Amino acid sequence: MKEKQRYTLVESGIEVEEAERDEFSLGLYGALLHCVGEATYHRVNPKVIKFLGKKRFLVRSSLSGCGIMTAALAMVKKVNGKDAYFYTLKTSGTIRALSSFKY
Repeated sequence: MKEKQRYTLVESGIEVEEAERDEFSLGLYGALLHCVGEATYHRVNPKVIKFLGKKRFLVRSSLSGCGIMTAALAMVKKVNGKDAYFYTLKTSGTIRALSSFKY
C-alpha cells in the first residue's frame, strides 16, 4: 500500500539563493533531526521538494508525521549556523492545492 503524503508551504526568515539550496536543505534536515530525534525523523520522512522564490519552499512529509514536522519547524532556530525561523503557511494533500494559495 502506498504511503500517503502531505505537502507543507513554508516561509523562512532567511533568503536562500539558488546556489545555496542544496546546502540549505541538508542543514534543515540536520536541524529537524536534532529537534525530533532519529526514530521520529524517519516516521516524518521530510523532503524539500520545491523552492518558490527566495523565502518560500514546499516540504513533503508522511501523513502521520505532518503535525510533528510542523512543530519541529517552529522549534528550529539555526540552519547552517545562520539564525532562522519558519512559518507554516498551509498544508495540503496535493501540490496543486498549494499552488492556488494566494500569498
